Amino acid sequence: MSKLKMTLLENSKSFFIESISKAVQAEKSEEQWKFAILLLVQAIETCLKERLRWTQEVLIYSNIDKPKHTVDLWLAIRRLEKISKVELDSSDFSAIKTASDLRNQIVHFEFNLSIEQIKSNFVTLVGFYTAFCQKHLDEDIISNLPYPLDQEVMKLDKYVDELEQRAKARIEDEGIRAENVWECSACKRDSFVIEGSNDTCYVCGYYEPTVECENCSELELEGEIQGVDFGNMKGIENWKYFCRDCYEKLETENPYDEYY
Repeated sequence: MSKLKMTLLENSKSFFIESISKAVQAEKSEEQWKFAILLLVQAIETCLKERLRWTQEVLIYSNIDKPKHTVDLWLAIRRLEKISKVELDSSDFSAIKTASDLRNQIVHFEFNLSIEQIKSNFVTLVGFYTAFCQKHLDEDIISNLPYPLDQEVMKLDKYVDELEQRAKARIEDEGIRAENVWECSACKRDSFVIEGSNDTCYVCGYYEPTVECENCSELELEGEIQGVDFGNMKGIENWKYFCRDCYEKLETENPYDEYY
């Protein structure tokens, strides 16, 4: 009986190649983007496990005493940092969070993203995957892609670059101040405009309202704002909303009088 056997790294590269193939197909059939994203996230998770295996094989299991189920993305990252001493920067964490969020949205919720958002996220994750493999697994992924997939990856990257250049030109034409341009939480480009009533990314079109912190008056994305109920003993609610910095200050110093 024939068997299919792959190492973790071979499996990861196989997921990646199939992901790129689906991305190419998605140019004509947009529903293929769902599979392109899922396969790419699987490639990322598998390459993280491979790096853990380099340290010690048992680390790829969530319970090292009962090695049955393997680690998820976040447990893999924690072990890579604490045990394998793999250093990841903020952009790496951002990419991994994007991977996790996208997979959860595709698998567990309605999948509702613009094609621009999907492509931009896809390129970001391809960048993380190839850089991680190069740095931590000594694998040059792109140069080993079969033709013409290696060329197609470059086309996707150029597409997002073009969107970014157009967004920069629009921001300049509209005279938007630099402090009112944030990193977009969807596509990770510095193109989310908060000036006026925009609250929109000029690259991918992502929209999320901003809310003013009731303590420092700084703006925060609605999804990041923290609510605290200062209600009384009679159960009367009195909600106030804070940016991350003010909320952390409240949590650590507990200066309740300051917020009334």
